[in-house]
Amino acid sequence: MRDMKTPDHPGNKGGGIMITKNIARAGKALLLAGASGLVAASAAAQSAQTAQTAQTSALAIEEIIITAEKRESTLQDTPISISAISGDALAQSSIYDTETLSYSVPGLTIQRDVVGKAVIRGVGTENFTVGGDPGVATYVDGAYIARSSVAIFDFFDVERIEVLRGPQGTLYGRNATGGVINVISKAPTSAFEGYVRAGYGNFDSFRAEGAISGPITTQVRARIAGFVANRDGFTKNIFPGAKERGLGELDTKDLWALRGRIDVDFTDSLTLELIGDIYRDDSNPPAFFYTDDTLPWQTPTSIFPRDPRVVAQGFEFDAPGFANLQANTAGRWDQTGVTARLRWRGEAVTVTSISAYRDIEFEWLNDGDGLSDFVVTYFQQDFSEQFTQEIQIASVGDGRLQWIVGGFYLNEDANGIYAVPVPPITVLFEGANQTDAFGIFAEASYQLGDFGITAGIRYNDEKKKGDFAFSLFDNDPNGFTQQEKASFSAFTPRFVLDYKLENGTLVYASATRGFKSGGFSFLDVPLNAFDEEFIWAYETGVKARLAQDRVQANAAFFYYNYKDQQLSQVTMLATRTTNAGSSTIWGVELELSALVTERLRLDGNIAYLNTKFDEFCTEDTRNPSLPIDVANCGTTPNLKGNELPRSPDFTANAALTYSFPVGEIGTAFVRGEWQFTGDQFFSVFNRDSVAQEGVSLFNASAGFENSDGHWTARVWVRNLTDKTYFSNLFESGVINTLVIPQGFVAPPRTYGGTLTFRF
Repeated sequence: MRDMKTPDHPGNKGGGIMITKNIARAGKALLLAGASGLVAASAAAQSAQTAQTAQTSALAIEEIIITAEKRESTLQDTPISISAISGDALAQSSIYDTETLSYSVPGLTIQRDVVGKAVIRGVGTENFTVGGDPGVATYVDGAYIARSSVAIFDFFDVERIEVLRGPQGTLYGRNATGGVINVISKAPTSAFEGYVRAGYGNFDSFRAEGAISGPITTQVRARIAGFVANRDGFTKNIFPGAKERGLGELDTKDLWALRGRIDVDFTDSLTLELIGDIYRDDSNPPAFFYTDDTLPWQTPTSIFPRDPRVVAQGFEFDAPGFANLQANTAGRWDQTGVTARLRWRGEAVTVTSISAYRDIEFEWLNDGDGLSDFVVTYFQQDFSEQFTQEIQIASVGDGRLQWIVGGFYLNEDANGIYAVPVPPITVLFEGANQTDAFGIFAEASYQLGDFGITAGIRYNDEKKKGDFAFSLFDNDPNGFTQQEKASFSAFTPRFVLDYKLENGTLVYASATRGFKSGGFSFLDVPLNAFDEEFIWAYETGVKARLAQDRVQANAAFFYYNYKDQQLSQVTMLATRTTNAGSSTIWGVELELSALVTERLRLDGNIAYLNTKFDEFCTEDTRNPSLPIDVANCGTTPNLKGNELPRSPDFTANAALTYSFPVGEIGTAFVRGEWQFTGDQFFSVFNRDSVAQEGVSLFNASAGFENSDGHWTARVWVRNLTDKTYFSNLFESGVINTLVIPQGFVAPPRTYGGTLTFRF
């Protein structure tokens, strides 16, 4: 990358890139050395047996129990690249949503767009309509959520969050080519308990959450939890009349949610868990910052001052030609869900049924050009209803053979309206997508002493029907309608070999196939159906607990062969999704937690990611002079050698926490954190106007917890240096050879205090 611009360095000509490239090279060398050194350290620890190894150290990294393989196991005994973060750890780091979470998990990128875009190790999705599916699967309490619009959400009252990196083709299957985000909420308790947490900060931000849990009878337990969050906007909108319409501030927060759960023990072996949730978000959308100073209509009087915190965006929505088409808000996201888990435990098997229903409504309005006198507005409205049913039959006990078989079914009806007013007409796209997906899976693990082997396979079958309409006004005689049907099927196997050293270190190697079904490009005329994508992922890793469990270190090396990747590009006022030929992805990740002393703890991770298109034949409407690859692409250019979008080459996170007693009344702590995201492109064309240099962020917190743990007080600051950078960059189309580069400016420095009371 070169000559990329950021809001606070508009004239940067590459000096920062050289620095971040040097950091990346050093980090890559460190990763490779660290991974090999970890194996060597484990081997040395194995051979250096002493009397101390028979003793468990009182000072040890806590064991984390996960359910990544649909059964309980420890994080260190599971041969998968996975990060698991407890609810307490999330609160300690002021992490309350998935967008912030992504800075703490290696390989995970979640960026705000029309819908949230989640990417793991360079694999995700670019299609933001109901015609496409996410490449990173989201599960909440065991239930799959199909829409990309849920990629960014606030979480509350969670037990832990698991992020599985790499395709999960067997147990999760559907559209988990990048990986899985697994959210596990807290369960009802057999004793009465609860908590209240409230915080206040700059921008008049307020966030409160709480929960009450306990028994109703000896066989029935219940828990109810909720939260509310409000915040003034980060950006002032000076467009005339915007304040009167409630849009004088952008990137506000106005949301609340409730979750209720009841667990019923019908017998000692039969249990029902019933979970219901409501989520309402009426936040104003983020501001669009215009990143290119060279477009032809720019004059000194045509735009307002170039300040990333002051914009002039009208958000006017008048749809000429369509009397019934209107936008009620600039941003709205509502969802309601119910999940029922019925589990029977026998002597030899466990049978689990997970039934779930979810309704999602999403509305988005933005000023597409960010200018006061060149009005291009984009409006999107999505409705989705989905029902899922999964059956799991699994072995019980700790025998050498462990197995699970099951089936999965999804029915989803999704409808979308996408409108761009261009007076005296409105360019209107309408799409309806009906999906029926079915899968069956089986996986077994067998242990031969310290050697283990796992093999699994899943069959996926999907049928989709797309209804499409394009028009410029009501009853348009030249309007266009089209209906398409598509079917997709694939086998996705998984193979794992693992070996446990005498000191408990796990070494593993795996090969997994991932599959994401095709779909429809509802922002293009005629309706364009795109194909499924496939990925073969090869990984080797090591998981170790060293120094009498005071150090926990995990390392992984991965290599992906990616075929027919689904990618989207702007073409005039349309966005077309097509399939790339092939790509290669490889990288290294290292995670570390260490109790340096009784009072000092170090947590960190570092990752290097290398992504390249091997073949991608496509047109660049903004740069028609791009050379044509006649040999491989015929009459179109080839993007061979370009980096994949949203794939930072280098990411790192490091946190130091120091705690110390305050007499006998409690414990105080201070924490400092550094987060780094390396250079990345946001477009398949690798344009500098939609690219960003590496960004370093610093966070800090301090607090006190009383001796019985009933209350905690904490002050915190995020983005300590008030760094100005983009959380996302993208291109909007106006005319065929002109694409507008824009970005969402990331949050500025935020600070505040939080008080938690437990009972």
